[in-house]
Amino acid sequence: MSSSHGHQVPVARRLLAARPVRTGAGVLGIGLALVLMLLLNGLWTGVQEQVTVYDDHLGADLVVVPPGTDSLFADPGIVPLAAVGQIERVPDVTRTWPIRTMYLILELPDGKAAVAAVASEPGGAGGPWAFAEGRAPVTAEEVVLDALFADGQDLGVGDRLDMFGHAMKVVGLSEGTAMFMTPLLFVTNDAMTGMLGAADTTGAVLVSTTSPEVVAQRLRDEGLSVRTPAQLREASLSVATQIYGSPVRLMVAVAFAAGTLITALVVYTGITEQQRDLGVLKALGATPGRIRRLAVAETAALTVAGALAAVLLLLLARELLGWWRPAFPIALTPATAGRTAVTAAAMATLAAWLPARRVNRLDAATVFRSR
Repeated sequence: MSSSHGHQVPVARRLLAARPVRTGAGVLGIGLALVLMLLLNGLWTGVQEQVTVYDDHLGADLVVVPPGTDSLFADPGIVPLAAVGQIERVPDVTRTWPIRTMYLILELPDGKAAVAAVASEPGGAGGPWAFAEGRAPVTAEEVVLDALFADGQDLGVGDRLDMFGHAMKVVGLSEGTAMFMTPLLFVTNDAMTGMLGAADTTGAVLVSTTSPEVVAQRLRDEGLSVRTPAQLREASLSVATQIYGSPVRLMVAVAFAAGTLITALVVYTGITEQQRDLGVLKALGATPGRIRRLAVAETAALTVAGALAAVLLLLLARELLGWWRPAFPIALTPATAGRTAVTAAAMATLAAWLPARRVNRLDAATVFRSR
């Protein structure tokens, strides 16, 4: 048995090496198919991560929101500023931070741009959490911009930005603060209150506590609407899925279908072209089981080589896309990579098995007469 296996691998290797151009083309075809699947899956994962980037960095245990609000940006509303004192008097509440969130359209020299604006207390939760340069805003005349957005608009620390007719000084560039299609912009609560003329109100209140469930119920008993960061995150994902989900998932499904069919076609064509060689082996005494194992071994070699090619192509594609379109990150997870590999391997194995079964049905005389 061991001898049989010992001869099987060199035969498969020789069959692949006998046609180097076809083998190379097959590996490249499988690699491109896998890259197509991985890129589109990674794009949708990246979109989901960007959509929830602010919810993931709130720095609070609970959020008091206006009634009926599920998403901080999609459902902005007003909470009376007096509610902050009411929340602070609830037992087990340790800290509170009022914030405002909303979408804005900025008038820039090169045209209009949509941003997601956040107003928070200096040094409190809800503000920028990472910096590429500069610092957080402290006064009502200061603003922090997302670094990618600032680079695209040719803005930097020390420049001026017009907001609602107010000249704001850029004092920092935040990092990792780009939501999908809408970068984050940070100002102080005083700045936003002055721009909107909305004194004695805020948009939401971040709450820190050691007993989130107990405090949440107490706040509800006070007549307040409470959400956890996880609930806000799910709501943001739900809104994004309603807007972008269907077309992106359709593209991902088409990519999976096209990728697996390309992989199957590459393998099926290669094995079919070797039917005469496999038939000769059968005529020389190879059992049907060995013929099938040989076809599957050859398929496995092509798929593994194609997967390695896909990794190299994917790294190159990510670098190029990161340089060309940094607002569209490709996020890959082990689950995505595993699902792609299993699907491609299953289709490739099926494609190898079918021609091998066909060869097993041929008699020796037919094999030698066939071309």
